[in-house]
Amino acid sequence: FYTNLTNTILNQMYQKYCPKCKTPLTVPVFNREKSIRCKSCHYIGSKTNHTPLQNSKLPIWTFSYILRESVDYFPQVINAKTIQRKLGIAYNSSLLLKRRLQLFLKEFIEPIKIIMAEQAEESFPKGFRLPDTKTTDISDKIKGKAYIASDTVALFSASQRANGHRKRFRHTGQTASIYLSDLVAKEKGKYQIGTLIHTTAQNNGLVILDSVPNQKQETIQPLMDFLPTHVPMLTDEGYPWLSRYNFNHRAVNHSKRAKNGKRYVWGKDRWSCNGVHNQLAEGVQSAVKNSFKSGYKYFQPKFSQLYLDEWCSLKAIKAVGIDRLIQVRRKK
Repeated sequence: FYTNLTNTILNQMYQKYCPKCKTPLTVPVFNREKSIRCKSCHYIGSKTNHTPLQNSKLPIWTFSYILRESVDYFPQVINAKTIQRKLGIAYNSSLLLKRRLQLFLKEFIEPIKIIMAEQAEESFPKGFRLPDTKTTDISDKIKGKAYIASDTVALFSASQRANGHRKRFRHTGQTASIYLSDLVAKEKGKYQIGTLIHTTAQNNGLVILDSVPNQKQETIQPLMDFLPTHVPMLTDEGYPWLSRYNFNHRAVNHSKRAKNGKRYVWGKDRWSCNGVHNQLAEGVQSAVKNSFKSGYKYFQPKFSQLYLDEWCSLKAIKAVGIDRLIQVRRKK
């Protein structure tokens, strides 16, 4: 079953053609599961060449088996130790299979962005406008539609002990928790030890996660370029520049005080006010933190985008199906 499933995925994602006849290679080769030949000239090619499975020494059924297990486990994650235990292989082989799966799922990121943009256009035709007054309730305008919510969250942040028991004085806010101070960084030979995640979530189950070094506009704005500029975007007040580029941007004030004017009393509507909230993005971030901290414990920032893309693609497979993602990828 899993051999046939892997063959189907390879055929749909990485169709091989005969260099002589220019026709698809479709005929399997007996006792050579990774080979395929031309039915006309009998040219033999490799199914896995120029794919994430290239030069893999494991049987091809292991790939689709781990892929299906990852989808079934989602939102929890499968790490290399789990793969080693399930397949009974060496740890290095299981880690390499995990990387191959991540590279395969990374190819669905662009199709996810295309689907998100298409569904946003369907829900909000060009020219759609939310009420101009910020005091008007917009719940009915966006209910059941593919609006966007964005937020950032720190993952695997540095404790004061990891920072040499020094206070972080150079970086402030959320970014401070992922960097070491200059003296400690010089001693340890590394500067960033945590991961800052920017979340772009849609109200249909699709999400894009990006590993970012900071929360500056020049860093965040290009990550949203694939979205229509008129789609309603709900954020907190960490995106003051977004209203200049999207007139349907609304922000909720998490620091809002109570109306009675008492000091240090939070307002009841600081999480949701007039239908404006950021709970969609915050719910995704909560799931990411729980699954990553329980499954991985820690990973280096330079590998963070691979893990984030894997999580986004698995969520998209659950939401729209792998067939839809493959179809959009082939059109692209």
